Amino acid sequence: MLVKTRFDLKYENKSESSLCVVERYRRGIEENNWETSLALVHYRGGQDEFELGKAYLKSDDPIDRGVGADILGQLGWRDKTFLDMSVSLLISALQDKVDSVVYFACVALGNRCDEKAIAHVIKLAQSPSTEIRNGVVFALLGQESSEAIDVMLLLARDEDLDTRNWAMFGLGTQIEIDSPQIRQALHKGTFDEDSEIRGEALVGLANRKDSGAIELLLNEWKTFEDVSILSVEAAEIIASPRLYSTLVELEKTLDLEEDVFFEYQLQHALDACKPKILKVV
Repeated sequence: MLVKTRFDLKYENKSESSLCVVERYRRGIEENNWETSLALVHYRGGQDEFELGKAYLKSDDPIDRGVGADILGQLGWRDKTFLDMSVSLLISALQDKVDSVVYFACVALGNRCDEKAIAHVIKLAQSPSTEIRNGVVFALLGQESSEAIDVMLLLARDEDLDTRNWAMFGLGTQIEIDSPQIRQALHKGTFDEDSEIRGEALVGLANRKDSGAIELLLNEWKTFEDVSILSVEAAEIIASPRLYSTLVELEKTLDLEEDVFFEYQLQHALDACKPKILKVV
């Protein structure tokens, strides 16, 4: 029997039934209200919650099936209760005729992070559905098999901006593996039209101590008008004095009054890149 390691007082004292939580969540999806949550159901993660997910996944209504996938995707939080049975059901849901259900199943499999799903997910990588391709990226985040990485390299060139963005994030930050192919994809990403994608690529190169990252970063700040917080994060990782003067200029010219997170990150980058004064003995 699996020992329960999760404990959260906020959820321990909740008396609302899991069925009521799921029904409210389902209504939220139908009404485009994304403030509803399945956290209590996931936290409980017991037999009743598993059976709810299974039942919803078998519904004739595609919204219900999406909810069922969401339920099964995070049962038990880090304890990952009903893992094998949930993954099997979610893999079967990848055959659904409705794109949104396949998407929810992919995301749920990504949350379960089980290698058994990879071979099934990658078959969808070239789906004509943008929604499904986006789901494939979520399913493969953090997976380090060669097959998963090959698909992420493919989707990092996707025509859909969101899919491309998440794939770049996956390659740059969610795995530690390094290869010429990954670096090539990240390098190409630094020239993307989208500043967030360029930032993800720069962070990925900085994480890998790429020798060209400094010049690419200086070019980013010189060429593009929108300075992303990710590019400043990359500067902190690189921690090169060559970046310091440009960071100082950014601090002077950017309006940071309403962006405390950017200001915080910029200060960290300045501290990391500030030239060290050597003491003469």
